[in-house]
Amino acid sequence: MAKTMTLKYLEQIEFKIKLVEWIEQRFTNNNTFKTLFISLGNAETRCKVWSTTDVDLNKVIKRAMVYIDKSFSKSNASIEYIKLDLVQNIKEKEWGDVVTEIETQVHNNHFRKGISFDAQFGICLLEQEIYGRSVIRGVVYNEPNFIDEKNLKATLDKKYGKLTEKFDFKKIKKVYLFDTQSAIYEKQQFIELQTGGCQNGVRCIDENNNKDHIIQLIEKNAAFLHDQIKDNGRFIYGYFPAYNREIKSYNTVRHCTSLYALIETFEINKQEQYWFKIHQSIDYALTHFYKEPQLGTAYMIDGLDDEPEIKLGSNAAAILMLTKYQEITQDNRYQKYAESLAKGIQTMIDEQGETTHILNYPSLEIKDKFRIVYYDGEAALALLRLYQINKNTVLLDTVKLMFEHFILKNYDKYHDHWLSYCTNELTKICPEEKYFQFGLNNYLKHMDFIRNRQTVYATLLEMMMSAYKMLVRMEEQGFTELLKSAKFEELKELIQLRVEFQRNGFFYPEVAMYMQKPKNILHGFYVRHDRLRTRIDDQEHNLSGYVAYINYFDI
Repeated sequence: MAKTMTLKYLEQIEFKIKLVEWIEQRFTNNNTFKTLFISLGNAETRCKVWSTTDVDLNKVIKRAMVYIDKSFSKSNASIEYIKLDLVQNIKEKEWGDVVTEIETQVHNNHFRKGISFDAQFGICLLEQEIYGRSVIRGVVYNEPNFIDEKNLKATLDKKYGKLTEKFDFKKIKKVYLFDTQSAIYEKQQFIELQTGGCQNGVRCIDENNNKDHIIQLIEKNAAFLHDQIKDNGRFIYGYFPAYNREIKSYNTVRHCTSLYALIETFEINKQEQYWFKIHQSIDYALTHFYKEPQLGTAYMIDGLDDEPEIKLGSNAAAILMLTKYQEITQDNRYQKYAESLAKGIQTMIDEQGETTHILNYPSLEIKDKFRIVYYDGEAALALLRLYQINKNTVLLDTVKLMFEHFILKNYDKYHDHWLSYCTNELTKICPEEKYFQFGLNNYLKHMDFIRNRQTVYATLLEMMMSAYKMLVRMEEQGFTELLKSAKFEELKELIQLRVEFQRNGFFYPEVAMYMQKPKNILHGFYVRHDRLRTRIDDQEHNLSGYVAYINYFDI
C-alpha cells in the first residue's frame, strides 16, 4: 500500500510551486476556457474530484491554490494520491449521438472520454469518474453498454449537491466530450499519464527501462495476489471494483493456476514470507477438491456442491501447481498427489489420444466430451512437467499420442496459449519438425488479430512467449527452413506491443483511486470489458506472461 502523503507545510509549498509550473507549461493565458480537475484520495475510500473553469488562467491557478490549502488544512487529512487533469480536445455532441455511440461500442466500457453537461464545465465528469461510479455499464461482455441513469444521477448529486436538483436527464440535448492532459503526483514529482484511446489515464514509462518497470509490476501484483489468500487458504475470488462487490463464485482450475503463477514469481523475486499462505492454499486445494476414488488414481472436483464434476483442466492445473512448487523448492512432498492426478488424466484420454473433458462425480460417467480447448493443452503440459520430474515414460508417450490427435484435428486453428505452452515443452524433450510446425501454425495466422486487439487479453502474451522460447531453440538447433516462415522479428514486435498494452489493465493508483475501496484492488490486474473485473485468474495470466518476458525475452 502507498505511504500516506500528508504533506507538511514546506512540502505543501513545494508541491504548489510544482503544480503552478505544471499548469503554466500546458496552458497559455488566451481567451479560451481552461478547465482543471484535481482528484485527491487515499487507499480507504473513493477519491474526491474538484474542478474549476475560467478564461483567466491566473484565476484557475488561484482557485486551485485555495482548494489545495483547504484540503490539506483539515485535521487528520489523509491524502495518498493527487492527480491533475487539464481539459483539451473539447467536442460538442448531441446527447442522443453519444448514447448511441456508447451503446454500439465494440467492446464494453471502452468509451474513453470525459463528459461535461454544459459549455462552462459547471457539471462534468472525468472518464475515470464515469467508470468508477458505473455510470456507463456493460454488464455482460456480449451485450451493449448503456448509460445507467440511476448511477449518473447519484454521482452528480453526490458531487454537486443542490446544483443538480433541477437536473432533468430527459431534457439533455447537447454535451461536451473531452480528453485530458494528466499527471499523478508521486514521490515529489509529476508522472505524466497517457491521453486518449485504450491507454487513456495510464502512466507513461521510460522505454529504456521497460523491463525494470515490468519487474516492479510483477512484484506489486505478486503481493496483491498473495494478499487475496485468506487464512484458511481459499482465495478472495475477485471484485467488481466500482462498488467493491466481491465475486462469490469459485473455480478449482483458477485456484490452482493462480497459485502456480504466484510460485512462478519466485523466479523474479523470492518472497519467503509468502510460503506460509502458499502452503495453506495448496493444502486447501488438496483437502477440499482432491478425491482419490481408486488408490493411486485421483481427480480434482469442481462445480456446485450438489452437482460436483471432474474437469480435465482441474487435474492439469493442480499438477502444474504442485510441479512448479517442487521445481522452485526441490521439496517432493506433493509429488505423490501429482502422480495420482496424472493417472486420473490418463483415464480421460483414449487410445487415439482424444480427451474427455468433464466427468460427473462420484459416478465418473461422461458429462461433456468437449467443453473448452484449454483443457487439452493444460493436460499435455501438466504431464510433461511431471515427466521431467519422475521420468515416467508413460507420461511422455501419452503426450505424444495426444499430439497426434492435435495435429490430425488441426488444433493449431485454436491459437491457444496452453497449446503453445505444451508445444514448447514437448519440443524441449522431442525436437521434431512436426511439433515445431504445429507450434508455428498455432500463432502465425493469429498475428493480425493480436496486433489489432483492443482489450487486455493477457493470454496472448503467454502464447507468444511460449512460441518465442520455441523459436530460440529452433534457431540454436538449426531448423533453418522452418524459421523462414516463423516471422520471428514480427513476433518480437508483437510481444513488445502486448507487454506495453497489458499495462492498460493494471490498477495503478491513478485508476484505483476512483473506485469505492482502492486498497482492495490496488496493483491488481483487471478486465475492462467485464465491469473492470479484478479476478484471481486475471492476475495469473498477466503474471505468467510477464515472468516469461523478463526471464527469456532478449531485446
